[in-house]
Amino acid sequence: MRRIYAQGDLDGACFLYSIVNAYAALKHQGPEFAAVSRAFAQVDHPADFLSGIVGTTGQYDQKYVLLEDNIRRVLTLLGGGTFSVRRIAGRYSVDMLEELLGENSVVVLRYMGCSKFLSDMDHWVCAVEYDTGDKTVHVACSTRLQRACDGVACAYAETFNERCGRWSNDMLLASPEHTIIDEEVFQISLRP
Repeated sequence: MRRIYAQGDLDGACFLYSIVNAYAALKHQGPEFAAVSRAFAQVDHPADFLSGIVGTTGQYDQKYVLLEDNIRRVLTLLGGGTFSVRRIAGRYSVDMLEELLGENSVVVLRYMGCSKFLSDMDHWVCAVEYDTGDKTVHVACSTRLQRACDGVACAYAETFNERCGRWSNDMLLASPEHTIIDEEVFQISLRP
């Protein structure tokens, strides 16, 4: 059974899917299809997501208030709880995830480079768990399914992360190289 939502072949909507995957990780269940349709229909500059190259550029590029506002609106329309969104301003360090990730919080972030399974990415994901020992960030990635099942064989799997009870399907490792983009890191918390 697949729990992580995947984007399609003809879009670059990884930013939007990272929000949906944040919702699913925090609520431990997916949103209703009608709620996702309503949420996606109201985003600012929807044409920015209809590029197969990379989404969330154009009108969104380095527009932190716009990014944060759209995260809030999408979460509100997905329903089922009260969410808070906080942008992490300034320099980002992977060690910050130890305090940013918790039972009631995940992190939506943009990275460039390679993950365990993907290379040459400019991509938004939802970080669901952080392993301080080997500095591994476990993420829900909307592109992993598409890339793993390209062709006849499908090498796709999801991993259950015990500490917070969340699913991941890729990892940001110390090596291969990747860069998490400063200013484009958002902590999303579900208020009890």
